[in-house]
Amino acid sequence: MLEKNLLEEFENKPSKLKSGNRVFNNRYVFKEKIGEGGLCEVYDVLETYSEYFNESRNLVVKIPSKEMLKKKDIAAFIYSEYSILNKIYHENVVKITDFGIDEVSQVPYLVMNKLEGRLLVNMPLLDIDKKMSKQLAYSLYKAIDYIHSMQIVHADINPTNIMVRENGEASVFDFGISQNIANQASFNLSYSKIKAFNPIYAAPEVLEGSTPNVSSDMFSLACVMYEVYTRRLPFVESSKELKERPLKRNDLTQIPFFQKAWFRKSLSHDANKRPLKIPFCIHIKIIFNIFIK
Repeated sequence: MLEKNLLEEFENKPSKLKSGNRVFNNRYVFKEKIGEGGLCEVYDVLETYSEYFNESRNLVVKIPSKEMLKKKDIAAFIYSEYSILNKIYHENVVKITDFGIDEVSQVPYLVMNKLEGRLLVNMPLLDIDKKMSKQLAYSLYKAIDYIHSMQIVHADINPTNIMVRENGEASVFDFGISQNIANQASFNLSYSKIKAFNPIYAAPEVLEGSTPNVSSDMFSLACVMYEVYTRRLPFVESSKELKERPLKRNDLTQIPFFQKAWFRKSLSHDANKRPLKIPFCIHIKIIFNIFIK
């Protein structure tokens, strides 16, 4: 079997493979764990094909956590994320490369390109200067507009799911509970059966039990960028507070002038008042500020 032969050859490279490494389907060799949450764990991996032919690739494998493996529909849950990411090709969205189920353990997994940079949640906000905040905003706005144009709702936009490169460019990842609103396939089970999201950045209606949609994505995106620009959240503990205390002019003094109106609408407690797209003029003005000034 070709895969087995390649693995045997690969195992003769002790500098790259330690004894006892976990291997999925004779192809993906697990290294150290680089991330984990309530739903999944992420590991650096070596891929035997590319290593055998001396062409290393920076890949990670995402697998369900031990708790998630106890659930009946876990393969459908993992495949749902693969199905969504397999439709998305954008420079500011993580790239999926493979889906599989390990023959030995029967654990489903995703393989993705490894994102370089720092998680936004781990970056001191004071380290994000004006130029970087503009680059961050531009790349995030592009990514979310594109995702929505593909009829995908991310459903969990927050700083733990955004990787930032040194130049300020951002990449969005973790589509575990995302929804394909154009195709409610039988495997699209993630949100209906596993409600997991970051409550700090969630829209009020999501906290009250509604299914995430484009409007709630816009709220979460605006919430993230509001924190980047102002170094604080637009509320104290919960987005539900915006019903009694909507944003006022004084709350937007640190927001770039040409984005103020969009922020005020996007952070509205009333989902019907939020814009469903980021105005084209905002994209143009951010580009102008990044590359001209």
